[in-house]
Amino acid sequence: MRFAFGVAVFAAVVPLLIFQLTKNSSSMSALGRIRAKNSGVNLLGKRAVVVGGTSGIGTGVALRLAKANVSVTVVGRNRRAGEEVVSQMRSVSGSPQASFDFVECDASLLANAKGFAASYAARPEVSSLDYLVLTQGIATTQGYTPTSEGLDQKMALHCYGRMAFVDQLLPLLRRSHDGRVLSVLSGGVHSPYTQYAEDADLSQAYSLAKAANAAGFYNDIALDAFSRDNPGLTFIHAAPGFVRTNWGTEMPWLIKGAVRMLARVMGKDRDDCGELMCDSLFSPDNKGFCIVDEFSQPAKRTPLHEQAFATVWKHVQDVLRSRLS
Repeated sequence: MRFAFGVAVFAAVVPLLIFQLTKNSSSMSALGRIRAKNSGVNLLGKRAVVVGGTSGIGTGVALRLAKANVSVTVVGRNRRAGEEVVSQMRSVSGSPQASFDFVECDASLLANAKGFAASYAARPEVSSLDYLVLTQGIATTQGYTPTSEGLDQKMALHCYGRMAFVDQLLPLLRRSHDGRVLSVLSGGVHSPYTQYAEDADLSQAYSLAKAANAAGFYNDIALDAFSRDNPGLTFIHAAPGFVRTNWGTEMPWLIKGAVRMLARVMGKDRDDCGELMCDSLFSPDNKGFCIVDEFSQPAKRTPLHEQAFATVWKHVQDVLRSRLS
């Protein structure tokens, strides 16, 4: 059964990867323009928190911010990996005044977002937060798997936990003259989750496709809602495209091996992705709520966005209140 599932997923993934290969020339052209545009960016004095920054895309973003002399706190579960990223950030930064550190945290639990925000705000050197980057995630074939807080693990990492970090760090973001939130997931790529009213938390009829679409759909709506309530801040939902990372550590060997093999040929480099994702943070053209694609270009919201807005936002707020109160 598991082998057959792996074959089916592999068959579905291969055409997408071939399509990605056809976009490589466009990717390199866009990357070259963005790298040239941002080559002189110096953001010394600004602060960032990168959740999920101990590997993959999160590390790429953290290193690019460090290169721009942003003081970066990386949040993640793996202490050894986090300390290695801190060492790399120190190496790429051009300023001894920028600071870098790691905080160990299981981002699948919303209460941990509250605890992190309180301890971060209590630091004497922290008076505001300029950038909050959310890249935490998991790729598995598991079904509905509740955390100790009663939320599906994928939804907790990809949606609810991300919004908990936003909610708890809002006071510091508001003190920045240009506070920005970037959630790297599936902006402009996912479909709308049509069962948002009758099965909001996916506990009744779970599937991997539903979990992927719901997480992206809810990110769009929740970030838009935060934007409407905080007009001085910018909230961005981005899609990273296909990136060479250790994707799918928990996946069956067939899927994991095939995807990683193809990624070596067709995927973006982690640091190139970091460059592209950070462009959305650096660009003064991005204001309010924005959805951007893998090349930092504007992307479209789903056609159900406004229709589902009030219902989905209330659901997300209810989840946050019940776990953070």
